Amino acid sequence: MTSNARIKTYLDCVSPYSYYAFTFLNKHRAALDSHGVNIEFVPFFLGGVNVATGNQPPWKLPAKAAYSSIDVANAKRYFGLPALKRPSVFPIPTVKPQRGLIYIKSHFPEETYLEAFRLLWVSLWEQDKDISQESQLMETWSGLFKEEELKNIIEATEEEEYKNALMENTNEAVKNGAFGAPWSVVRNAKGEETRYFGSDRFHFMWDFLGIGDGAGFVPSPKAAL
Repeated sequence: MTSNARIKTYLDCVSPYSYYAFTFLNKHRAALDSHGVNIEFVPFFLGGVNVATGNQPPWKLPAKAAYSSIDVANAKRYFGLPALKRPSVFPIPTVKPQRGLIYIKSHFPEETYLEAFRLLWVSLWEQDKDISQESQLMETWSGLFKEEELKNIIEATEEEEYKNALMENTNEAVKNGAFGAPWSVVRNAKGEETRYFGSDRFHFMWDFLGIGDGAGFVPSPKAAL
């Protein structure tokens, strides 16, 4: 189906809420595509967004930090992520894995890119690996890429092209109103655009896209493709 409708979601692997949004949207990719809605996942640097906007991450605010364990427990059930747990080293700087994703996105098929993104969350949020460390990052992606491919990815994370690309993605997100992650810029079939923060506003998103209950599309958080 040809359509201009799109969900463009900015994500950082340091954010569990980004993991929830990625999991939910990716599971419904085929259904959304059948309604003419394209999904694009964009790596950006949440730390840069926080600096640019003055936002404070939840763990710096006592009340939010105390609530986070309740929120994670709810998300584990709702999104079907039973192994989710807070990493022992947290937060971590994610510029290296996020730059790596930008390289992967431009050099490999989409399905490989999506799996590379998913594996970062699995490593950090389920297996408690510090993926800011090169050795842990290489281990995370070792089963997905050949040795030479992985070497090229790691080298690219220190190249100006990918440093600048991550900065550009981050600046673009801030320009589009982002103050946290995930941040989604959504365009419907009429060409109208709006924005959504977080991983719990999909019902608003479907309504804006015109694919809610009336269109026969009632997505489930744990539904498989």
